[in-house]
Amino acid sequence: MDNKGAFILAGAVALTDMAVKSFIKEPPVKNYGFAGNSFDSHPQKVAAVSTFLTGVMCIGTALAPEKLKLPMSLILGGAVSNSADRLVRGYVVDYIPLWKGIHGLSAKKPKGSKQIMYGNISDLAIFTGAAVGSLLYITDQTVR
Repeated sequence: MDNKGAFILAGAVALTDMAVKSFIKEPPVKNYGFAGNSFDSHPQKVAAVSTFLTGVMCIGTALAPEKLKLPMSLILGGAVSNSADRLVRGYVVDYIPLWKGIHGLSAKKPKGSKQIMYGNISDLAIFTGAAVGSLLYITDQTVR
């Protein structure tokens, strides 16, 4: 995958997630912080750090070896959408219930039920990109 393809894929991931979020009137979770709800009380700082790291990820994607362009573009696309949410809304919209009983990441605990972890398409793209990139790095000596 070349740079053009990588940035097209990143844009497609970001636009897909933003399109889904545009249809959600009242999100089940408004995530003001980072993973694990850390720094919830500092949404402007979280937005600044997130935007900076997204910029770093743009550069990293452009400079990445061709074999890592796919996972890097998935991570970048997720980062773009989540950073845009932070800048525009002040929080990330999490709308996909992932599992129950886990304490931590973007969790919401309705009365009388177990804690539910929520995410979004961007989070899934970031996770998938990180997993694929890690596997490529571990198994393929030519990406180092």
